[in-house]
Amino acid sequence: MKRIPTVGIVVIKEGKVVLVRHEEAAAHLTGMYGLPAGRLLAGETELDAAVREFAEETGLKATKKDFSEFPNNYYKATIPRKSGIEDFTWRVFKVSRFSGELKPSEEVTPEWIEIDKMYDFERKGVLLPNTINAVKAAANSS
Repeated sequence: MKRIPTVGIVVIKEGKVVLVRHEEAAAHLTGMYGLPAGRLLAGETELDAAVREFAEETGLKATKKDFSEFPNNYYKATIPRKSGIEDFTWRVFKVSRFSGELKPSEEVTPEWIEIDKMYDFERKGVLLPNTINAVKAAANSS
């Protein structure tokens, strides 16, 4: 099975991280939580995709210079979705500055979640793979 290249974005503020809850219109299973993320469009760089997906999934704005990579920011996962099981690669970026307010879309509802609450989501089976690992790696980077 071919792995689909995707990007994810970690933004942390005051001990909270932005997670998105996938709604009925999303390709992910309804009610699953994860980082703002998505596939690369044709001809798009990973950084361009991260800037675009961040705005689309959160309503927040940031420029390319506000995004950075950090150690251990590349992951692979096999994820059940509404269309079946798919394999993904995921390069995650950290956002240092942003503006705006969270805005839901038809596909996702972004929320500020206390970082420790992610473990509750994982225990309930509603957290996408590698989310905790990516947030911890981003939080521990300077």
